[in-house]
Amino acid sequence: MAIWQYPLIILPKKAVFEKFGEIPDCLFIDNKGWKKYWENLNLSKGFPEPDFDDAKTMKWWKNIELNIQEVANQIDELVKRGDWSNDMDFIGWKGDTEKEEDNDCHIAYDEKTNEISEFQFRTDLRNMEKATRFLTGMLEICSNNKLLLMNTEGLLFEPKMELIFMDLEKSDAVKFLTDSEKFLDEISNDEENRIQFYPTKPSFWDRIRNLFN
Repeated sequence: MAIWQYPLIILPKKAVFEKFGEIPDCLFIDNKGWKKYWENLNLSKGFPEPDFDDAKTMKWWKNIELNIQEVANQIDELVKRGDWSNDMDFIGWKGDTEKEEDNDCHIAYDEKTNEISEFQFRTDLRNMEKATRFLTGMLEICSNNKLLLMNTEGLLFEPKMELIFMDLEKSDAVKFLTDSEKFLDEISNDEENRIQFYPTKPSFWDRIRNLFN
């Protein structure tokens, strides 16, 4: 993932409410579990299911109906599809990084049941006018389909621009773009953050990015 990108995970509001009886402010993400998972991953054997439960491993989309093709057509209006997006169970989009439009998105799903396993997107913050246009479109799609947004720390948001901007201002992407030298100094002095910034194993987004390049 490029440091100027702001990532969000999309979740069905109905599933979150049914699990908790309310919409919590934050969901648990097992960062230690994920760190161990990537450190012990053998890429030659594929990507096994993690042996722990958290907000990223939860099957949120089970029994949730979403017209994937209709949503995909709407995302097409915001960002072009990747040239590699031909799989029956995966739809991906990738913007033009040279034009400061490095926005991307993907939906992974079971082609037989249409059950979604992942629905995520990232916004390029280098050009706020272009970023706002993309974010506004994605938030509208989420709002129309009763979806929530989760950031990398597990914080949940309704798809409202004012809420996203408040979180965005605290993101690593904005910190880097505002004062890159200070940001890099801070993470270099924090071992845990350094590992996350320079992972020993590729993250899921890194694998997706390799497909885009």
